[in-house]
Amino acid sequence: MNLESDKNNQQKIFYRKKFSLREFGGAFGDWGTLIPFIIGYVSIVGLSPAGIFLTLGITNIILGVRFNLPLPVQPQKTIGTVAISERWAPDMVISTGFGTGVIWFLLGLSKKLNKIVQKVPIISVRGIQLGLAFILGWAGIILFKESLILGFISILIILILIKNKPIPSAIILTLLGIFILLLSKTILLSDITFGLPSFSFKFPTWDNFVIGMIYAGIAQLFLTLTNVMIATVVLIKDLFPEREEVVDANSLALNMGIMNLISPFFVGMPTCHGSGGLMAQYAFGARTGGSMILEGIMEIFLGIFFSETLFLIFTEFPLAILGAMLMYTAFLLGRIAFKDSNMKRFPIILISGLCCFFLNITVGFFIGLGLFLIFKRKIEK
Repeated sequence: MNLESDKNNQQKIFYRKKFSLREFGGAFGDWGTLIPFIIGYVSIVGLSPAGIFLTLGITNIILGVRFNLPLPVQPQKTIGTVAISERWAPDMVISTGFGTGVIWFLLGLSKKLNKIVQKVPIISVRGIQLGLAFILGWAGIILFKESLILGFISILIILILIKNKPIPSAIILTLLGIFILLLSKTILLSDITFGLPSFSFKFPTWDNFVIGMIYAGIAQLFLTLTNVMIATVVLIKDLFPEREEVVDANSLALNMGIMNLISPFFVGMPTCHGSGGLMAQYAFGARTGGSMILEGIMEIFLGIFFSETLFLIFTEFPLAILGAMLMYTAFLLGRIAFKDSNMKRFPIILISGLCCFFLNITVGFFIGLGLFLIFKRKIEK
């Protein structure tokens, strides 16, 4: 009886930690980068809000159960940026996403990616992390400037609650944004409606696949290789050293392959993993897969019953609050970029990070790699 009682108590403690308020706060952590792409995909490209949230939710739950790590699903940023800026049709988006899914699925099955990743020097990854910090930080600053007063209030809330585990700042900031929308009558209580959405189904086409891969898909593959296969695996080792064997490049490739082979048929957006999303959830309290399960449940519920209301809220949500969340995430990611660094490595990491920011992540990665190979002997002395 005592053994059974101890086992039950341990299970209760496990579930309390996994589904705590802290994990719930972490579930909101990556919404600062997720929401702008969702808004663009829905309002400009014309993807289905219900399809996006349903596929995101199901994927988050499956990955949260499988890995028990905050490994959130994020938009494929190269495809998303091109699609939104050039106003792609939904068919082009889903066909391009499907194309990346085929490639990553085959590479994951080949079991070759781990060997490739192991040969990449850690200093090149640090440059990518710094570059992502610059990119996220700059995006945060742009949003932050929409309302300096609200932005500074949001930063103050983050600083006050930074060490307060029972009260995650991400939840407070999200509630603050909704409160401001209601107070300013930007949205009304009558706008919050409950109802089932209408789902649409599409199929990728060969023509859109070829054009989409040429314009954005190929560049996305290189970005994913650096930001996901390398930077995310390294970040997991940094944040969760006791669980570094749970996730590797091959498993991430299979995840992304399966995600993007299925979601296009439900008109979902092209997705991947990313060190930025992982860092964001970690920054706001996520430590287990519970954050992803909770996020997935929210996304499924909101996508099925409140997709139109959610779109309205996201469209009008105060940008300065999102900006503050992005800036805080960028700070933490930039700090990790210089972990275990020294003055010999600093210039290469900085130059690589700046190239990621001013050019693109793939170029920054190869420049950092090239500089490391040139000065390898001096650096390792």
